[in-house]
Amino acid sequence: MAALPPLRFSVNIESMFLKMPFEQRMEHVSALGFTSVEFGNRDGKDMNITLALKTALRLNVSAFTGSTVPLVDVQQHARFEQEIMRTAALAVDLSCSHLIVHAGTVIPDLPREAQQASIIKALQRVAPIAGDADLTILLEPLNPVDHPGSYLFSSLEGFKIIQAVGSPHVRLLFNIYHQQISEGNLSTRIEKFLPLIGYIRAADVPGRHEPGTGEINYEYIFALLREKQYKGYVGLDFQPLVDDRASLRAVRAMGQ
Repeated sequence: MAALPPLRFSVNIESMFLKMPFEQRMEHVSALGFTSVEFGNRDGKDMNITLALKTALRLNVSAFTGSTVPLVDVQQHARFEQEIMRTAALAVDLSCSHLIVHAGTVIPDLPREAQQASIIKALQRVAPIAGDADLTILLEPLNPVDHPGSYLFSSLEGFKIIQAVGSPHVRLLFNIYHQQISEGNLSTRIEKFLPLIGYIRAADVPGRHEPGTGEINYEYIFALLREKQYKGYVGLDFQPLVDDRASLRAVRAMGQ
């Protein structure tokens, strides 16, 4: 039987190497043998330098924030579309294949059904932009402890939204840390809905530290992803308890 390929990890350079300038963090990721990075907003960052370093270091940019506009608010859909158009252009320049978005904060006195419909409409509105740019919009559910008031906590509701959008260019970002806090039952949800998952993020509970330091059985989860031949990225978006380099090496070993 052929050996299973290792997982494709991407290092979040806004949660590690924080004492270094943003661009210098890319050099440290490359020196450790990782080939991909992710980050949040582009604000305050020189994307020309990022592009030059990415090219020189032969790094992939796997994902960054596409928009911070709340999708639950139909009055802001035009602004959401404009932001996605701008970040999609940047994604093309960076050869980045994923843009991350969030549902936003619950609107008081507006039925959840109406807010869910607004999320679906917003994502359907930008799906053609993603298709033209050959990228995927990722909807990320959060958790109610760290993000009280957010609309989307449940991955099941998230999958329902993705199915309703009906585009291969819109998928769920399954953040294992958030979903463990929100609902648990991780392996069952991953296995059942893997075709609707466009990206996975990993951190342990409690504390959002490196996998292997908390209650989640990451050796099992990573083995399951390899067994199911998951070919997407696993974003390493955690706050290390130990040295950043040591934690990244330890997590990479778990995924091989």
